[in-house]
Amino acid sequence: MPLGAIAMLAFAILTGGCEKDTRDTDIVFIKLGEVSELWRDAEGNPTKLLLIDPRPQAEFEAGHIPGARNILLTKFDGNKGRDPRIEAFENVVIYGEDPASPIARAVAKRMIAMEYTNPPFYAGGLKEWKAANLPIEKGPSKPLPAARSTSTRGRSRQ
Repeated sequence: MPLGAIAMLAFAILTGGCEKDTRDTDIVFIKLGEVSELWRDAEGNPTKLLLIDPRPQAEFEAGHIPGARNILLTKFDGNKGRDPRIEAFENVVIYGEDPASPIARAVAKRMIAMEYTNPPFYAGGLKEWKAANLPIEKGPSKPLPAARSTSTRGRSRQ
């Protein structure tokens, strides 16, 4: 495991990962077919899908699902409340490298604790995406679009 990932995991463990009692059983999972369909449907619709990739920046920049945003666990601070830029998206999906991605799971649990509506975790992650010969993008994360209103959207497929 890269040093950055170890540091983030240690932070997640030390801070408890969540503001309330959130368990792995609270996480909603989404499969490759659903993620790839959402991804295709989002083409040309910038608020249709937000893919959150919380891996360390260097890992993200080396390769990620096209359009994904590199949003780290530390950005999900329950004391600051939900981010209206995230809530502006119709669907939000969190993923990491593979099913054993503790940082991605921690982000999913933190978002649940912050009462984002069922943000699903794509456990197959980048590893499964690549194995399916789906496209990969390299480079830095694009910023989230500016919040337009105090929308109640940001709900994921249920």
